Amino acid sequence: MEFLIAVSIFSVVIIAIYSTFSGGMSVFRKVINVDLSQQKVLLKIERFAREVRQEAPCSKPLFFGSKTRVSFSGFSDFIPSRITYYYDSQVNTLFRIAQPLPEITLPGGSIDPEVEPRSGSVFLKRVKEAKFAYLFLDLKKNDYVWLEEWPYDYLPVAVKLIISDDRQEYVKIVFLPRA
Repeated sequence: MEFLIAVSIFSVVIIAIYSTFSGGMSVFRKVINVDLSQQKVLLKIERFAREVRQEAPCSKPLFFGSKTRVSFSGFSDFIPSRITYYYDSQVNTLFRIAQPLPEITLPGGSIDPEVEPRSGSVFLKRVKEAKFAYLFLDLKKNDYVWLEEWPYDYLPVAVKLIISDDRQEYVKIVFLPRA
């Protein structure tokens, strides 16, 4: 009888220890997965920032900015290119397109303003929203202002990228050294 009581108490203790350990491991796995997905987003944002910051000097105006798309000159595989990031809300994806300058230069020497979305590669999936904004020094107000569209022929002071996913919103402001 004493043996049966000891075995049952031992069994209850072992089951309690196992369930606590198992629950802790499942929480640990969830935390690791969240951290990895957040790290992926942060690494992609840093890549965007590096490319915008290192915009290649070019005599032709290649910078274009709207609320959901930004284009600028840069290098893709050591080839001068127009790099475009744009957000497609139908598939909740941020795309990146690199078009070599010889392919987009028209016969008169001007740059084709159109970007062909079909040639883009997926930059970041499962994005609820991606927006761009452009910092402008308004000399009339003597203050900096964020614009959703960039109508000027010169570079903005900074570009802001805002990405929202299911968990949080990421904001990255990139100051352009050549502005």
